[in-house]
Amino acid sequence: MTMYGVLADYEIAELCSADQPMLDPFTPDQRGKPSYGLGSFGYDLRLGSHFLVPLGGVNEILDPVNFPENHFREHEAGDTFELLANSQVLSESVEWFNMPADVCAVCWGKSSYARCGLVVNITPLEPGWKGILTMALINVSRSPIRLHVGQGIAQVVFFRGRRPNRTYAEKESGGGYQNQPGVTLPK
Repeated sequence: MTMYGVLADYEIAELCSADQPMLDPFTPDQRGKPSYGLGSFGYDLRLGSHFLVPLGGVNEILDPVNFPENHFREHEAGDTFELLANSQVLSESVEWFNMPADVCAVCWGKSSYARCGLVVNITPLEPGWKGILTMALINVSRSPIRLHVGQGIAQVVFFRGRRPNRTYAEKESGGGYQNQPGVTLPK
């Protein structure tokens, strides 16, 4: 009998040890600070090293339909990245996701970073979606925040339901972010 609802640690571990793992690399316990790996009812994903940093400009309009790709510069970080006060960057997860057709997920920032003023914005992971997550990291504080590459940045909570009529890969809009290899601008 299939159970629906939030997935527990053992259910997440089963999906991550399948022939086509739900996420890779998979850490079966919690490590590091801020922590990453499997939790009771979710998975703490890690911050990747690739960032897209806005160039700024008072007259630049960010439009998801006609996005100004030259508005960002690429930055490869070492162990840390300092996010300036009242600013945002785009970054990526270390983990590659391969969402089963009957599983979706939502993501929230980790409490240690939230206490510093970091907002982690990630859209839901839809059934059938594959790729590395792009994250908008927004510093709403008046001080810079030091981000630790390779450590925990957000928690993903997985939900199982009945398979939808169409998955992300089957969407009418074409699933434009399917198989994204890393931090990706709007398409």
